[in-house]
Amino acid sequence: MSNFDVVRMPAEWEPHAGCFMGWPGNAESWSADLALVRRDYAAVAHAISRFEKLTMLVNPADLAGARDQLGSGIELLPVPLNEPWLRDSGPSFVKGADGKVAAVTWRFNGWGEYSPDFSLDALVGRGSARHLNVPVVNSALAMEGGALHVDGRGTLLTTETVVFNRNRNPGITRETAEAEFARTLGITKTIWLPGNPYEKGTDGHIDGIACFVRPGVVLFETSASGRAEMRTVTEKNQRALAGQTDAEGRALQFLYVQEAPDTGRGTAQGWGYSTSYVNFYIANGAVITPSFGVKEDAAAKEAIMAAFPDREVVQVDISTIASGGGGIHCITQQLPA
Repeated sequence: MSNFDVVRMPAEWEPHAGCFMGWPGNAESWSADLALVRRDYAAVAHAISRFEKLTMLVNPADLAGARDQLGSGIELLPVPLNEPWLRDSGPSFVKGADGKVAAVTWRFNGWGEYSPDFSLDALVGRGSARHLNVPVVNSALAMEGGALHVDGRGTLLTTETVVFNRNRNPGITRETAEAEFARTLGITKTIWLPGNPYEKGTDGHIDGIACFVRPGVVLFETSASGRAEMRTVTEKNQRALAGQTDAEGRALQFLYVQEAPDTGRGTAQGWGYSTSYVNFYIANGAVITPSFGVKEDAAAKEAIMAAFPDREVVQVDISTIASGGGGIHCITQQLPA
């Protein structure tokens, strides 16, 4: 473990030095054709690169093709990958008292070994830290970045279905988990949501449920599902947030956006189809948010514009990416300035 003294994990709306993504290379991860998935990855990358530096991690064999689609304005970094979900396999970046950045490397185990081969992805956190020449803060906690949302002031949102799942951290106590969040992320208050036991693959990441949009304010995603059990899950998460205060004692306020409807489109390997609008990326001066080619896209954009009145909201159609079970937040990882 590094001797780096973690003070806090910055909020995602704080200034970035850049963004990391990973280039898709495993055709079996998607219901859509891989060429179309890469087209949509490139569209997300180009949208983000309008606002901040974008570095794409690419399997060495795919470098030439990635350069053709991404152009010269995006840095390519040759890194062996199993899957391109950088939010989860990549590090969570934190800051020390001097403002310098370090990389928290979780014990990535392929979403509880849901993904059968994660040997390369388990090394991405350390590889990213070496590339950036920043200290590493190791954690034995099986965790993914998509299971974390912070306000930058000591408050964490996360879910019980991920952290306490036997496929990740069997037998761990709430006190032990909270102590590890304090050590690695500078968290002084953890708000636990029940999560989603029906979400295949991730077991209920917070980045498909809710996020902070500024201190004391949470954007919560309401359900559009036709399944009663999914509506019940949403209601339980909403009740868990009601009446909560943040680490500084503020009573949480709430904004709302409704998820996209379940269109019944094909999914890959049972991962499910991502319908989350809250699964967006906050860039410098902008929010890059999903669209799915449905009429509900317009209302979702209005809701996100209301949540971020000082940022440009850019929608990118991710219908093919969603067929792999995730959205824009899942495929990105911000590097704090």
